[in-house]
Amino acid sequence: MNDYGAVLERACGAVGLTGAAETSFLAAYHETFSSRFDALASEPYRDAARAGNETIDRSVDPNAFVDALFDAECVGSRVPAVVHETLAGLDHPVGVLTNGLSEWQTAKLAHHGLDEHVDEIVTSEAAGAHKPDPAPFAVAAERLPATERWLVGDDRTADVAGARDAGWRAVHVDGPASVPEAVEQL
Repeated sequence: MNDYGAVLERACGAVGLTGAAETSFLAAYHETFSSRFDALASEPYRDAARAGNETIDRSVDPNAFVDALFDAECVGSRVPAVVHETLAGLDHPVGVLTNGLSEWQTAKLAHHGLDEHVDEIVTSEAAGAHKPDPAPFAVAAERLPATERWLVGDDRTADVAGARDAGWRAVHVDGPASVPEAVEQL
């Protein structure tokens, strides 16, 4: 996803938020979402939307905003063909290890047709800690046994350093152009 601001703007537009109301709503939304997400709260999106709603002089249905945000995230994200090709060509189990929420990550994988290539999804929510903490890596290792583990990720700290600290091999990718190089390393 190249521009998360555009995703938020699209979600705000879907529920009729513009101008100062949008700015106020999003400021409260960001603050609450960050703290609730970091705390592994079960409903950080809805909690943040409720907090945003409290800052504006009209009512926005928090559930409608969260639904619009989810739709905007799916529409706003792109999966390069090389990712599909790479996953289709692998002959071993594949897992997704993410700091995202289970429901959202599962649905986004399905939206992009990647779910058919994934054997297991482990989220920080399920592990009780965010990457680079060792807990998500331990849960992933438990759920998807292997003699060797690789992680391909776009965050040098949470993904690459966390994986290496857990005894995994790790490859950093910073966009579609780096995927073939990552595959070569695998």
